Amino acid sequence: MDEKQIEIMSQWFELCYNNEISLEIAATMGEKIINAYSSPHRSYHTLGHLHHCFAILDQIPYEIEEKNDIRFAIWFHDFIYDPKSESNEHQSAEIAYKWLHGLGVSNPEHVRSLIESTANYLEPAKDVLTYQVLHDIDLGIFASDEKIYTEYSKGIREEYGHLNDKQFFLAREKFLNSLMELDSLFALEAFEHQWEGKARKNISKEIKKIKKL
Repeated sequence: MDEKQIEIMSQWFELCYNNEISLEIAATMGEKIINAYSSPHRSYHTLGHLHHCFAILDQIPYEIEEKNDIRFAIWFHDFIYDPKSESNEHQSAEIAYKWLHGLGVSNPEHVRSLIESTANYLEPAKDVLTYQVLHDIDLGIFASDEKIYTEYSKGIREEYGHLNDKQFFLAREKFLNSLMELDSLFALEAFEHQWEGKARKNISKEIKKIKKL
């Protein structure tokens, strides 16, 4: 593992330790997580994405009792990722549920529900703090600096390499326009104030680039 992988995986082992999961069991699942997020077909949904998610979680200005549930949900939310599939979140959620349930750790039902909620961000987040937090964490990339956002959009294009440019950019523009039509991209007031304008600016720029193709 490189330095970044070591840094992010140290958080996995800390989470497992805090939940009294044995080192052997944590290491076995940790290896599966590394393999999943390091798959050759991934360009954006990698360990780097997880690192970004946890960095945002640490900025949340609220007390969250179920923070462990959110952490487990982040780790597993893109465990299964096939751009051609519409069941990634469901499959990932089931893996998380079975593993946590088998260990009697955290709240497996809640973690499963959190992961499944990431399947469609065009629908408003549930009016529950944990769902709102995960919603905003996963969409946080839209409010990133221009260079990071460009890398993100490039990574998404690479992951959908099975589509030709016409197919991809038609679908991408439709998705981005749907985001722009939302009353608010972010569920939490703190992130709406901090990120809404920047996210809409990034999305608008990408739409303009697509129209020029």
